[in-house]
Amino acid sequence: MSGSGLRRNLISAIATAIGALVLVLLLLEDPLVQFRLRTLAQEGLAAALDESSERLESGEPPDQVADEVGADHGVRIVVVLGDEVIGDTGFDGERLTRAHESLHEDTLAAFRAGSATPRVVADHHVAFRRVGDLVVQATLSVAATTRMRQSVRDLLLLGGIMAAVVGVLLTLVLSRTLVEPARELTRVADALAAGDLEARTESVREDEIGQIGRALDRMADQLAERMETLRVEQDFLRTVLDAMVEAVFVTDNLGRISQINEAFEALVDGDPRGRTAGEVVESAALHEAVRAARHGQPGPVELLLDRQGERRTLTAQVAPLPDGNGVVVVLHDVTSLRQADLVRRDFVANASHELRTPLTAIRGFAETLRDGAIEDPVASKRFLDVILKHTLRLQALVGDLSALSKAESPEHRLEIEPVDVQETIVEVVRGLTSKADQREIQLIVEPGSEPAWAMASERGLDQVLVNLVDNAIKYAPAKTAVRVSLKRAEGQVIVEVHDAGSGIPAEHHSRIFERFYRVDPGRSRDVGGTGLGLAIVKHLCQQMGAEVGLRSAPGQGATFVVTLRLTDPPGHEDALEASGEYDLPKRHTTVT
Repeated sequence: MSGSGLRRNLISAIATAIGALVLVLLLLEDPLVQFRLRTLAQEGLAAALDESSERLESGEPPDQVADEVGADHGVRIVVVLGDEVIGDTGFDGERLTRAHESLHEDTLAAFRAGSATPRVVADHHVAFRRVGDLVVQATLSVAATTRMRQSVRDLLLLGGIMAAVVGVLLTLVLSRTLVEPARELTRVADALAAGDLEARTESVREDEIGQIGRALDRMADQLAERMETLRVEQDFLRTVLDAMVEAVFVTDNLGRISQINEAFEALVDGDPRGRTAGEVVESAALHEAVRAARHGQPGPVELLLDRQGERRTLTAQVAPLPDGNGVVVVLHDVTSLRQADLVRRDFVANASHELRTPLTAIRGFAETLRDGAIEDPVASKRFLDVILKHTLRLQALVGDLSALSKAESPEHRLEIEPVDVQETIVEVVRGLTSKADQREIQLIVEPGSEPAWAMASERGLDQVLVNLVDNAIKYAPAKTAVRVSLKRAEGQVIVEVHDAGSGIPAEHHSRIFERFYRVDPGRSRDVGGTGLGLAIVKHLCQQMGAEVGLRSAPGQGATFVVTLRLTDPPGHEDALEASGEYDLPKRHTTVT
């Protein structure tokens, strides 16, 4: 109820009450006043008759008694002897002869018959009394009581009007003490309902309205405290959900998504809230699992999801919420697990194959030697050379497997420190010169125009460059060149190893660094590759915080690029002075 409405109701109620009271008084006034005035008239007539009787019995003249008693009591006294008026308040002397006109014959007849009850006759109150032979009549006009009744009625009306005015004024004053506080209570209640938990009445009144205001403030305090507790719990739950690697969404009892976490939001397009699971994730299996969970049947399900051109494998655990309020779904991305399992199977198959080939050859030639070929010096020497070749191949494979195992191990840590990249390149190239000479490969080093120091592991960088340069020598055509260039750019040190081979098609670039992956398996085995060198390079670069990439196209050779973090050399000035100790020209050096 608004303040003006309450004020109107108060004024209407009080005005109605006052009006009803005045009306009741007016209705009761006439019979009550009439009864009272009649009683007073009778008492007055009786008193006048008593005094007249006493004075007549004492012998006073009737006319004098009538005049004096009538004047004292405000009534008319008539004294009758037989049929003759001998005393009258209204007449004296000769005028008494007309006094009989004032007598009421019906009343005299009733008096003579023994009935002396006072009564109203012809607009007069009349009473009689016998005093010896005399009859005393006392008369009081009804007009006086009528005027008195009218005066009482007028007073009642005037009092009612004054009471109504005073009541309205009091109501206006009272409404200010009731309506304004009530309006404030309404304002605070509306503010709380709208979510403003800071609204308070701060009432200091000691009456019931003050108690209501303080109760409302206490309720607001408790509500704010509970809302804060709920907000903290929701924030905690939201933080936990968003911190989960698993994607989570919750549906309502109609199957529409109502809550999600960041992992699920990143997994789908757009805002999924308000839509069903089947509309957001195109998977009939997931849709059926959610439908079954809504009927109280939890269960796991596996699904495939295409995300930005990449196919992901997900497992979902679907469970109903209590009381049929919806379903919670937890999605686990097991793509990496499936890929790891595939890589493991491929690794076992590839390793078995790589081991089986040399072992088969070694066993075959060993058995041939045992069966008599050892007696043939020429054949035995050739067989032993083959056995030695495959033994070396096995040794290289075991060595690469060991190196790869170390590079992949989380417990294996390289010591990262400033490394002179140019010096490392020169040492690697010098170490592989003899192997390049065997295939008439020219090794060319193109150093940068200034020293290049990078944050790396000296041993790890050496192994990376050995593998890259060794691969380039293996796959470069005879009588071509392998170039190793070095440059600095925007806080980085870039090393490029380029060969003039047939190149690597683009479809192989994404898998070239996988274990045992070969672009041309037959040619790789012919040149003695184990298929692990580039995998070792990738893992060593990851441990050093470096990057390795490939640029290649068919017929244009292959360029492997290693990007390292540039740093200042220890003892910067000394390093600048020592930069000429490589004994290499500024433009390029051919190592033979």
